[in-house]
Amino acid sequence: MSEHEPPTPPPYPDGPRPTTEGVNTYGTDDPERQAEIEAARTAAADERRANRAKLERYVSYGLNEEDASALIEHEDMLRRRRESAEAGETERRTNPRIYVRSLVDYTEGHDIGDWIDASQDLEDIHADIRNILSRSLHAHWTGQPAEEWAIHDQDGFGQITLSEYESLDVVCALGKGITEHGLAFAAWGEINDERDVYTLARFSEAYLGEYENREAYADHIVDELNGEEELAKLPEWLRDIVRIDYEHMVHEMETSGDVRFADHPGGVWVFNGRV
Repeated sequence: MSEHEPPTPPPYPDGPRPTTEGVNTYGTDDPERQAEIEAARTAAADERRANRAKLERYVSYGLNEEDASALIEHEDMLRRRRESAEAGETERRTNPRIYVRSLVDYTEGHDIGDWIDASQDLEDIHADIRNILSRSLHAHWTGQPAEEWAIHDQDGFGQITLSEYESLDVVCALGKGITEHGLAFAAWGEINDERDVYTLARFSEAYLGEYENREAYADHIVDELNGEEELAKLPEWLRDIVRIDYEHMVHEMETSGDVRFADHPGGVWVFNGRV
């Protein structure tokens, strides 16, 4: 190497690192995605600042830094759990709707239909159906009014499957009930063989609550009857061998018809079987 030739710079990573000026740190060229990433970064920075301020405040109250950090983590866990529960409840409280088609147009290969909000008043559902029928191509071409319709799709009714010609009284009762009470109302409609407005109207009387599983409901009944206190009254030698058989309790409640359960991904809805 010539004595006038500048020395070769050492390679990265041991030598000087390349400048980051002008480098895209988002991993994407999409402006909308970059805005989302920037918003997330800002939110994370705000949360760190808020937690730091909270830590300093707790330390000023007399907690050591380790205990203060643990308390902040616990508060964050409770917040996330609450937000998750609220999101789940919102998900269960859907807005039921039906897709109604003009039958004469459907048989001729034309999709004259629309989604209808099933939670509105019955008169409004009828009005929406009349509006669909008024757009009939068959009626336009022949001058004969389109009068027949059918339910060809549904959304937000849980596990209930509506028939093509389901009574609109029932559709309306289900729509209003699910919107008000969540999918527990749909479960009540599903477990009853007779799905009519009179049965659906007994939901509030029949509904006993939502539990993690069947045994959790049995445990609730034991608590209501002060079962543990009654067991505590037994002689000590007997308390060591007496146990509450929750599984058998559930079996007896179901086989007797006193209680009816409806499963869902997060647990069970419980209903009075005698209502």
